Amino acid sequence: MTAFLRQALCVLSLLAAGPALAAWPDKPVRIVVPNTPGGPVDVTMRLLATELSRKWGQPVIIENKAGASGMITGAAVASSPPDGYVLGTMLAATMTIVPFAVDRMPYDPRKDLAPVTTVARTPFIFLVPKDSPFKTWKDFVDAARQRELKLGSYSIGTGFHVGWERIARQAGIKVLYAPSSSAAKTQGDLLGGILDISFDAPSSAKGLIDSGRLRPLAITSAQRFSGLPDVPTLDESGLKGFSTEPWFSLMARAGTPDDVIAKIQRDVAAVLATPAMHRQMEMLGQVPVADTPAELAETVRKDRAAMEPLVKELGIRLQ
Repeated sequence: MTAFLRQALCVLSLLAAGPALAAWPDKPVRIVVPNTPGGPVDVTMRLLATELSRKWGQPVIIENKAGASGMITGAAVASSPPDGYVLGTMLAATMTIVPFAVDRMPYDPRKDLAPVTTVARTPFIFLVPKDSPFKTWKDFVDAARQRELKLGSYSIGTGFHVGWERIARQAGIKVLYAPSSSAAKTQGDLLGGILDISFDAPSSAKGLIDSGRLRPLAITSAQRFSGLPDVPTLDESGLKGFSTEPWFSLMARAGTPDDVIAKIQRDVAAVLATPAMHRQMEMLGQVPVADTPAELAETVRKDRAAMEPLVKELGIRLQ
């Protein structure tokens, strides 16, 4: 074989390998977010997009597609080309609760989406007014076993609702769950004495905690959260071995080349590892993760297995 023929065959083999070996990205990248602008997830993704744009030398555009419990975002990714130029911010609830609470999804989250990385986990906190008789989580549990209490949180079928139901079963208590579409409404009802306790995100309540109007009783993370270091975990408070921290992740269209997914994961991990990003995410009530695609896939599998029977038992149906 002549040297010329060997070189020609080498070129042909590279061309046959397709676009995955080309420099990626060579055009703008879109990240679809299932929330309206300004919320904690949206802000984090905008911070991440800014840093990725610097790394990649291409615009990284945030596109908000709120509604339908995150399915609009999932459908946007599932219908895009498998090239990594459209990524979706997928919430834990969209991947592990919604599939069992709707008659039909416009895509199959297990077949149409490819895990890239978990961006962050968000612990939840239990809050009471400053003058509440509940000084500890145990005080609340003991009272709930004696009389009907009213707990306020977010809408039925959300991570908050299902997370609370898991906690209630573990603790062996029942309360009247009062769903709301906004943290402001729940906080107003808590301060006004309509609710006995609320179940919220650290970012939503930080101002009221800092002002002393609300007191946190416990946090749902496995370890104490650095943004609220004095708040004990549920494990420390008596619910031994229990934790729940809903997550949000980046996913691509199934079939996206492995080397493209690996590059995105590495670059996201590098951004999330910076002290500046840690500080920003702590203020937003989040804990950076940056796991591998395989680890995220296993998280989804385990969480789906845990959520399916609970969603069916609770009879949760989403429109």
